Amino acid sequence: MTPAIMPATGEVHVHRFSLDREETEQARLQNFLSPDELVRAERLRSQLIRNRFIAGRGRLRETLAGYLGLEPSALCLTVGDHGKPHVSAAQGENRLCFNLSHAGDLALLAVSSHCELGIDLEQRQDNLLFQGMARQFFSICEQAELFSLPTELQLTAFYRCWTRKEAYLKGCGSGFSQPANQCDISLLPGHPPALLENRFNPDESVRWQLMDITVPDGFYAALAVRGI
Repeated sequence: MTPAIMPATGEVHVHRFSLDREETEQARLQNFLSPDELVRAERLRSQLIRNRFIAGRGRLRETLAGYLGLEPSALCLTVGDHGKPHVSAAQGENRLCFNLSHAGDLALLAVSSHCELGIDLEQRQDNLLFQGMARQFFSICEQAELFSLPTELQLTAFYRCWTRKEAYLKGCGSGFSQPANQCDISLLPGHPPALLENRFNPDESVRWQLMDITVPDGFYAALAVRGI
């Protein structure tokens, strides 16, 4: 496997790949997984979900190993207090940061050097009961902006806010263990992606950059990067 070029300072590589693989390719990717990952896969009852998990972890390992000049099966992954995975500090001089998200048959992997980041991918569900989710997870400001929009624009605005918010919270390493309604994320049409305020840590709004990621129709995605 040809080694990949490490992202330059302030640069993020976003890899997009399908999780539905041919049988021979699926078997190749499965060989990269650790014993713990194989156990996790076996616990998944659905064959489709199991195969997609294996494909996602296999491609994750293959991609990261390419940056570090390692065999995919030799890559050592650890997790933080809230489950965010990291490459072991013992592997390579460069600190490789990454985040993976998947929805349906699609996955996005963001990779940077020394920049914490988070990425989120969601598949649109037209029957989603998003109003209740917004009232539970969105701030008062976000709710007011969302419900001020014409009804036909609200679902798209919801997904834009949700993916941006989840990408940011994943980048922080906390996920939704941090109260999601304590930060304000832009969502109005025509307004650029931005972390407007974090009431727990006001300095966060100048430390993080948010951006939407171009994905196929029916999907929404966002990236959050700290320190660019």
